[in-house]
Amino acid sequence: MRVEWREHLSVGVEEIDAQHRSLFEKFNTLMEACDQGKGGGEVVRLFGFLDNYINTHFADEERLQQRLGFPDHERHREQHQKFISELAAMKERLFSEGLSRLFVAGVNRLMTGWLIEHISGMDRAFGKFARQEGSISA
Repeated sequence: MRVEWREHLSVGVEEIDAQHRSLFEKFNTLMEACDQGKGGGEVVRLFGFLDNYINTHFADEERLQQRLGFPDHERHREQHQKFISELAAMKERLFSEGLSRLFVAGVNRLMTGWLIEHISGMDRAFGKFARQEGSISA
């Protein structure tokens, strides 16, 4: 199932929004590979890429939050760490169980929930803070 970027998900910080749009694209590439029944190796490669990308994005986002003095930084960082752990567990599951419909459904639930809930909640709150502080322009 594809997840489309919608402007209402924009946090209003171009650096973060650009990374989020790219993350949606990477997720969709992963799901397309799963849907097309591409070999486990291809899915593992895409999963690894997505894992690295998320780590980079989270680090960038957290540095910006620290630099701007975002008061909810620690809770935001904890959510990032929880998601990284969940993604790692999914990757381990892929290695142990292989590619299955159940696995694909689990990845879809995890990623869709994260992309929609975290971005529309926590990330948008940070964007609002950054704009109100005058530190970032929309």
